[in-house]
Amino acid sequence: MKLLVVTVLLLTICSLEGALVRRQAEEKDLQGLFSEYLQTVTNIGKDLVEKVKGTEVQTQARAYLEKTQEQLTPLVNKAGTELMSFFSYFMELPSQPDTQSPPADP
Repeated sequence: MKLLVVTVLLLTICSLEGALVRRQAEEKDLQGLFSEYLQTVTNIGKDLVEKVKGTEVQTQARAYLEKTQEQLTPLVNKAGTELMSFFSYFMELPSQPDTQSPPADP
């Protein structure tokens, strides 16, 4: 019986030590991964700043805005025209005469 208890105790201690060592190793790896991630994000940010400074991105952005404006201008004009006709419909309604005649006095 004592041998069984000692064996279980030794197995428990060994597994706890193994878990502790694994946890410490994982923490170091997580810190390394996090620092690599930050470095990658920093490098990507620098690359984007360099690309934006170039005229190619500005030219593409200007072309996109001009194309968008060309496509939206007719839609906005049509919507404005339809909105004005909608409001003018309510403004030009003729007043309706009363359909009920007043009661006759006896």
